[in-house]
Amino acid sequence: MLEVEKFLKSIENLKLNEKVIKAFEFVQKIPYKVCKFDKIDDLIINGYGDCRHKHSFLFEVYSKLGFKVEKIKVFFDWKDLPIPLEKLNILKESGTIFPHNALYLYKNNKKILVDATWQPSLEKIGFPITKNWDGNSDTKNVTYGKIENLTLEEYEKRKSELNLVRNELLKFANEINDFLKEYS
Repeated sequence: MLEVEKFLKSIENLKLNEKVIKAFEFVQKIPYKVCKFDKIDDLIINGYGDCRHKHSFLFEVYSKLGFKVEKIKVFFDWKDLPIPLEKLNILKESGTIFPHNALYLYKNNKKILVDATWQPSLEKIGFPITKNWDGNSDTKNVTYGKIENLTLEEYEKRKSELNLVRNELLKFANEINDFLKEYS
């Protein structure tokens, strides 16, 4: 968590809402890449990460800023993103409904969805990108399609609905990483 502390030091002279926004923008700009999740610092050390890395980092930053923050899981469909069909077809047994990590930030008696998954460069191919976030309203969701936000407890009860097959997931992750790298 050394990287979280370094980041907080770099924004210490900003107003609180500016810190919230700056943290979001900082994490959002880091290229998305599906990869192993060991520790939060990997996001900064590696210079890339997926939704787990990005939202764990934001969770720590927002918590250290004194906010109540809730980790959530989101069911979303990869088909609702501009992913080439040949890549989606890898998911024959698994299907395209996947779990995703995001956050709720509680601020000014309001629950605010925070999703910093996709880097801004992906907007040009149709990914949902939040621009000029005000720190007080919901960000865009992981897709423009139907999503379902779940508490971690709800997710634990429902994760058996997913049939994620490891060898398909690994191949799909590699293909998605290669595809998105073109737009980083």
